[in-house]
Amino acid sequence: MFDDKDRLTDVLITEKYIAGGYNHAALEAANSQLLDSFTGILRDVHQIQHEIFLEMNNRGWYQPKTANMNELNQNITKWNQELQKVQNTAARSTASQQQPYQGNIPQQHAYQGNIPQYSYQTGVGMPQQMGMPQQQTMYRPPQSPMI
Repeated sequence: MFDDKDRLTDVLITEKYIAGGYNHAALEAANSQLLDSFTGILRDVHQIQHEIFLEMNNRGWYQPKTANMNELNQNITKWNQELQKVQNTAARSTASQQQPYQGNIPQQHAYQGNIPQYSYQTGVGMPQQMGMPQQQTMYRPPQSPMI
């Protein structure tokens, strides 16, 4: 039989899972009305999760570790360095795409297309490809990664 701690832990885990689903749905929303609905629900789920956390914390059942400022600053530095590496790699990749690759990769595996350019419009639920008419779809499936 579950005691109060087990029940609250189960509900907290469930709320975190639900929040992940609504966050994913909000990220994939293709129009502003749907996005507003999902973000409103997500905000409510976050509030419920926070209330459960506070109750568990008050009872001593969920005690997050206090952040050590030295460790925090080290992690910020580490991830800023990782971000810089990714940005440098992307810049090199973009520069190399402007010149034909002369290596040993078989032609059928080389990426042949152009990276689409997107524009952003105020009040539009998703970025629109330049020159493409705006479509009001309810769901935009995840995009396939380029190979």
